Amino acid sequence: MKKHFRSKFFYIISALTLAAVIFPTVLISMGHTDIFRSAVNTLFTPLKKLSLHAVDAIDGYASYFTEFDKLEEENDRLKEELTALREEVHRSKQLEEKYEWLSEYLELKMQNPQYKMKNAMVCGRESGNYGSVFMLDVGSSSGVAAGMPVVTGDGVLGYISETGVNWAKAVSLTESSSSIGAYDERSGALGILKGDYKLSAEGKCLLTYIEEGSDIKEGDRILTGGYGSIYPRGLIIGYVTEIKTDPYSRSITAVVSSSAESRRISQVMVITDYES
Repeated sequence: MKKHFRSKFFYIISALTLAAVIFPTVLISMGHTDIFRSAVNTLFTPLKKLSLHAVDAIDGYASYFTEFDKLEEENDRLKEELTALREEVHRSKQLEEKYEWLSEYLELKMQNPQYKMKNAMVCGRESGNYGSVFMLDVGSSSGVAAGMPVVTGDGVLGYISETGVNWAKAVSLTESSSSIGAYDERSGALGILKGDYKLSAEGKCLLTYIEEGSDIKEGDRILTGGYGSIYPRGLIIGYVTEIKTDPYSRSITAVVSSSAESRRISQVMVITDYES
């Protein structure tokens, strides 16, 4: 049965092929070339259209992938440029911070040529102290010792409480254990500056034991007194933000916002020596 089917299929294909060869030949020999051309055009026109569409589609896909490659290359180039710009911005920011730092250092040095200072980087803050204890990257090997004042370009930060060979702890003026003499720059009113447990979290402290009737106002600048203190006289502490009067002790207490206390402090200066 299979052989019969195969032989039958073979005969059909052979006959069609023979007809396809003989039919055009007969038409041409009889002078009917127009009929032949019409038949050929009728037969092959759809095939031509299909092939043209196929070529267009292939060209479209080729163009798409070519354009995709170009976009990918452009994207990679833009990424490299963006990375370079970010690095440039970072370098510019570092240079700006360094410039500001040098400006503050030079300004403080020009105002106080008698100070001997050592610059230091803030490495971190000790936990559990509301950020009022700072870790510095200098220590005894750099000539830094306990009891030395620590300042910034904005004013007094605190003092060195403990040192190692290459590290030191700086306690802020806002720490509750801190207590120094201070005065109002405008009026000269004297008081004792003390850290306060609750206010230290806000970077504030208290100026206490101010005599009743003293001329002290909000906005006044408070400076270090320098009498028997580890701090030189005249360093900026901060500004008065609130005034309280105690009717029993007949004294005034002022809330002072520290100028130097900031969570963004990155560099400080340790005053290693000074002349009173």
